[in-house]
Amino acid sequence: MIILALETSCDETSAAILENKKVLSNVTISQILEQQKYGGVMPSLAAKLHVKNIQKVLKETLRIAKVPPEQIDYVAYTEKPGLIICLQIGKIVAETLALFLNKPLLPVNHLEGHIYASETCDDAIGECLDKSAILLGYNYPGGPIIEKLAQTGKNTYQLPFPKNDETLDFSFSGLKSEIGRLISKEKEKINVNDLACSLQCIVAEILTKKLKRAWLTVRAKTIIIGGGIKIFFPEIKYSTDNATMIGVLAYYKTKNEKGE
Repeated sequence: MIILALETSCDETSAAILENKKVLSNVTISQILEQQKYGGVMPSLAAKLHVKNIQKVLKETLRIAKVPPEQIDYVAYTEKPGLIICLQIGKIVAETLALFLNKPLLPVNHLEGHIYASETCDDAIGECLDKSAILLGYNYPGGPIIEKLAQTGKNTYQLPFPKNDETLDFSFSGLKSEIGRLISKEKEKINVNDLACSLQCIVAEILTKKLKRAWLTVRAKTIIIGGGIKIFFPEIKYSTDNATMIGVLAYYKTKNEKGE
């Protein structure tokens, strides 16, 4: 089974080709440099760059995989969730390819592709880190910046634990508010490295508590990435938005539909 997968939900334009679950190629073009001036993702610019980059990633992923287009069995794409204007680019390209190749079209859920088990009540962790980094005077994306700063810092700031209850829900909005308050209060006296370290520590504590409660609730035998009886650490290139995750989920969807 050869699957061509497309991912255009946000600011990465990605195409991948898989033979069953084996990744033959995965090509991704990021928009980080173009989006940095806005401190986050500008949807209209993201869509424009998807249009510019989609042909490049398709050509390159076909070249690397050494798979003729006529050998493709399925065309998969990210259907939701994501930026609507960006999702439409991937959808139109996928529909066109499926029609041209006369192959089945597989719409795929982005979060299922990431194998997410829960949802946030507001911003996701990445959004919290992005906005915190900007408040500290740095640029988008914030995750790598916060992590680098935290490596030489200490957990000295007492940050809030949003949604500290017995549910499995996440919330990170209170963290951003507290970061902003501390920066406004301490100004140049703020210890950026310690604050970054404290932010990472509280985020880890939130994830650990919620993950533990989820495990106690369902008694899962395997927890992806987070820990448990078996631990899986995917490569960095497969941890951010990419088309491979869309293709793998498409593979399982076709297997389930066939009852295999």
